[in-house]
Amino acid sequence: LCLPSVLMQTLFFYSQDYTLTMYFQQAWRDKRLSYNVIPLNLTLDNRVADQLWVPDTYFLNDKKSFVHGVTVKNRMIRLHPDGTVLYGLRITTTAACMMDLRRYPLDEQNCTLEIESCKY
Repeated sequence: LCLPSVLMQTLFFYSQDYTLTMYFQQAWRDKRLSYNVIPLNLTLDNRVADQLWVPDTYFLNDKKSFVHGVTVKNRMIRLHPDGTVLYGLRITTTAACMMDLRRYPLDEQNCTLEIESCKY
């Protein structure tokens, strides 16, 4: 799991949440997809993701999220010869953040994005 690019857009004190846009990357190995015909990584078409097993990852403190897409979803799928899949999505999420405002405006807030697997 990797978040190489994160942009915090807003932090709302009154609704106790924040919005961020990120490039959310996950990697896993699926030996069924391994190949040795060519020693190169393959960048796969966006539509292939619908035919792959993809982790059931979700944001535990999510209020609202969406995957960016202009004409198609902003997804990247790269397959390595050993069956490693690198899967990336551009996501905007609004997540809950319980804030302690007793020292406002001299306060500091620690907002986390809680990521879990739905079934494991």
